[in-house]
Amino acid sequence: MQNTTTATWPQGVIARYLTKAAEITGDPTITVDVTETEYDVRAECRGCGEDRTNIPPYASVTVTPWAQEHAETCRALPRPTA
Repeated sequence: MQNTTTATWPQGVIARYLTKAAEITGDPTITVDVTETEYDVRAECRGCGEDRTNIPPYASVTVTPWAQEHAETCRALPRPTA
């Protein structure tokens, strides 16, 4: 299993939350990633695909808590690739 504390995060990710599915399966790639640009803050679940986007100045106040709460309960697995 990959060590998520030292693995490099994708470009632009400012916060990452391990989902319930990741805990159950031991797959550290099933995360909810929060990214920030000059225009918005976005959280996307790598399990179920659900996301939230908001624009500044309050974006991180609404998006980041959603990302953490979602990760704590999401048991969805990503769709397998061919």
